[in-house]
Amino acid sequence: MKLEKLSLYILSSLLLVAVSCDDFFDINDSPNNPDAVPPEVLLPTVLTGAAFANANELNRFASVAVTYMAGAGGSPAAYDIYNVDGADFNNQWQFEIYGGALVNSEELIQSAENLGSTVYIGIAKIMRAYTASIATDLWGDVPYSQTSDREIPQPRIDLQRDIYLGNESLGIQSLFDLVREGITYLDDTSTTVTTPTTDDIAYGGRLDNWEKAANTLLLKFAMQISEVEPATATGIINEVYNDNNYIDANDEDLNISFGTLIGSQSPVFTYTRVSLFRDELIMSDAVLEA
Repeated sequence: MKLEKLSLYILSSLLLVAVSCDDFFDINDSPNNPDAVPPEVLLPTVLTGAAFANANELNRFASVAVTYMAGAGGSPAAYDIYNVDGADFNNQWQFEIYGGALVNSEELIQSAENLGSTVYIGIAKIMRAYTASIATDLWGDVPYSQTSDREIPQPRIDLQRDIYLGNESLGIQSLFDLVREGITYLDDTSTTVTTPTTDDIAYGGRLDNWEKAANTLLLKFAMQISEVEPATATGIINEVYNDNNYIDANDEDLNISFGTLIGSQSPVFTYTRVSLFRDELIMSDAVLEA
């Protein structure tokens, strides 16, 4: 009898150990490191990422290069005499554009597709087109069509012309068609399972404003190609104007509100008002004398 009880105790102990081991290894499943990020978490990062890239170093360079501003010191002073090279914008290329806003927009597309959230897909495609336009407007020929394929570690560099106008033989979708595709997804709300609200820090989930922003983006792109493809640009401009659904009021602008604390402020404000480099940019004579 004692032997039977001892065997029972040993068996019970072994079962407890087995169960406890399973529970123990569950600690490796961290709730703070999920396998998938929902669209409502990704959307603000896509919007702020694109806005930050547009307003940071690229903004300072562009404003000096077109003589809105003048460089009084530091990097802007070098920009003022066109003393720049590729290394000056490594952070913007690697982190803000390709490692930031672009990859996050693609993650948002994938996350939304998994859930069937067509509205999020539409916004993500529009923002992907806008971010890609920032890259090609600044650097010319850049990776574009293959950047969403994780199986390609070194995406092909696409011609700027193909990025804007597309190239069917190379599988390159034009920026115009990418925006139009985004609009199509915005309009397809019949099957979407969730739509943005407060996570949409641009429009608060107002889809009519997103559609206006997308059509206005088509106008911007048309202006970009107007010198090389005037007929195509004219056709797109007429198409948008005839639909009469574009931004025509200040409160419809695609704006992102940054925070007030250091670290969440607009980089324009931080650089010109807070940082140690705030005196490096001044108004240019071309603007002051205009």
